[in-house]
Amino acid sequence: MNRDRFRFVGQLAGWIFAGGALFAAAAWADPPPWAPAHGYRAKQEYRYVYYPQAQVYYAPDTHVWFWLNGGNWQFGASLPVIYQQYATGGVSITLDTDRPYTEHAYVVEHYGGPGHHEHRHHHHDDDD
Repeated sequence: MNRDRFRFVGQLAGWIFAGGALFAAAAWADPPPWAPAHGYRAKQEYRYVYYPQAQVYYAPDTHVWFWLNGGNWQFGASLPVIYQQYATGGVSITLDTDRPYTEHAYVVEHYGGPGHHEHRHHHHDDDD
């Protein structure tokens, strides 16, 4: 009878130890992508060149272009020819997202959009 009791206590201790090891392993694993960002993921920054006249973004680290086409954002390794003539005079920006279009309203407000540069230039001409 005592032997059965020791066997049970040994098994119980093994289960507790194994459960603790599984818990510890899970605690060190990365959180799933849909979990709220904390620590490193919360502070990650992405660099872009924003071209206000074309409303186009370029990510130099990944060599990906983002552009607005018919009200929808698209992306690819090369910029469509129709946008290339407007992709000049870019502004270096840093955002906390790998999808710059999600912050487009903020970017336009702070860095301009189509007509913003021309509008400011027009005011300058009026002052002369």
